Amino acid sequence: MKLSDTLEKTISDFCGNGFTNAAENHCSHFVCHVLEVDAGYDCKTHTGKKQPGSCLRVQELFDACPQVGLFADAPGIPCIAFVTAKNNVDLPGHKMRNVPQKHVGIYDGTHIYHYSNTQDKVVRQTPKDFLDRFQAVYSGDQALFFGTMPPGARLPDSEQAAGAAAPGTTPVATSPAALSQPLVQVRSVTAGGRTDYFAKVEGGAEFYVARGTRYQNYRGLHQTGSQLYGPKYSAQDFTSLYGTAAAMIGVIAAGESSGYFNRLNSYDRAAYTFGFFQLAAHTPNDNLILLFRSLAAGNQAFQRLFPDLSLREGKLHRQIDSAHFVNLEKEYARPGHPSELNLKDFMTYLNPDLSTVDDVELNVSARLVSLANNEPDFNAVQAKVAAEITMKKLRLRYEPWYNLDGQSDLICTAIADIHHQGRGTKTQVRQALAQGTVTQKLTALCNIGADSYASRCQTLRTALRTAKEAGLLGVSVFDRASGLFRPSAGWPA
Repeated sequence: MKLSDTLEKTISDFCGNGFTNAAENHCSHFVCHVLEVDAGYDCKTHTGKKQPGSCLRVQELFDACPQVGLFADAPGIPCIAFVTAKNNVDLPGHKMRNVPQKHVGIYDGTHIYHYSNTQDKVVRQTPKDFLDRFQAVYSGDQALFFGTMPPGARLPDSEQAAGAAAPGTTPVATSPAALSQPLVQVRSVTAGGRTDYFAKVEGGAEFYVARGTRYQNYRGLHQTGSQLYGPKYSAQDFTSLYGTAAAMIGVIAAGESSGYFNRLNSYDRAAYTFGFFQLAAHTPNDNLILLFRSLAAGNQAFQRLFPDLSLREGKLHRQIDSAHFVNLEKEYARPGHPSELNLKDFMTYLNPDLSTVDDVELNVSARLVSLANNEPDFNAVQAKVAAEITMKKLRLRYEPWYNLDGQSDLICTAIADIHHQGRGTKTQVRQALAQGTVTQKLTALCNIGADSYASRCQTLRTALRTAKEAGLLGVSVFDRASGLFRPSAGWPA
């Protein structure tokens, strides 16, 4: 629907979970139902019903936005518009204080659509009138802030012509020169029937990229254990930001990539998989496309090396020339599997020929490895996306499947690892959870898939033990009501 179609409607027109009391604050509730954003504490959890959930807390929606800042600096539209006192927001820390006086709406380039709690209906105002409205009723000095669309947000239909300006900006056509790709030089070395690839990006020092390999009918790139190098993920570096999720993704990464931020492969049907969390390119609204969206939304180093990529209406686009953009997120049925949708255009952008190692694949790989080797902010986005994906799946999939309320963080991590790799079924997990003590449950979970993935199962055991000894896991339990972890009374026998 268009945002204008929401005008004058009440929250009961959007919420199927029955959270419609006019005495409650519904500003984030409205925004997130329209955008289909389910982050943090939602109306489904609040009511115990089963319809799609919507985030109820403004500060949690703020945290879910990949990029935030002053409203005048918004990189594009539509965007989310927040208003609160200036001292309630820590932009460098990407945090908004949990205070009563805060509000949120959706900006379409002309108006901010928001839920008037006093009128109990959807209204719209210009950004100036929106700010003035809350300056008059809130204490302190108010400011407008923007948030880019959270991963997976469903955008409303456009109210105006494409190419409208972001808040406070004038539309400027990108020149062909600005789209020129960075200079990438690739060198191959063949010995013993194996070919290794090295690269230089923008005239910098040469670095190792990957080795050519063959798998079934595919030919692509990978990195063997003896070739791994570069920055590694450390849960301790991100615990202050993501809490228990930082340790969870560290355990999963131990099996996926040994924690290396520059890990890649391009030799299977996913076409391309990258990063310490091994995010694959083929899945719509999940995995690698979420990382590229977040990077395109505001990571300067990424934008410098991928100048042809940008977000338009929340979707990743490739710019062909000054006037033409291609949506890389169009969904196609996988050949022979009509129920499975893939991002064929995104996959082709990264790796156009799955039968050989080609120049495009090498060029993309060189740029991504260079970013992971040299840009801590790039790797911080990897960590943020991995934490968001893991917690979203824990709340929306694993908890409903397995009733994880009150379960140890170690149990939740083992389940997340099993499903991230895809080595076990829901039936197997339920059988493991039926064991008596937490230790017995954990042992059974770590044995799932051992016949085919013995090494991965051993890595999981070791990583869980290491995280527990470091005090990162074994200290909290999952709380269904909040969708977060809370401290446990202790580690059960």
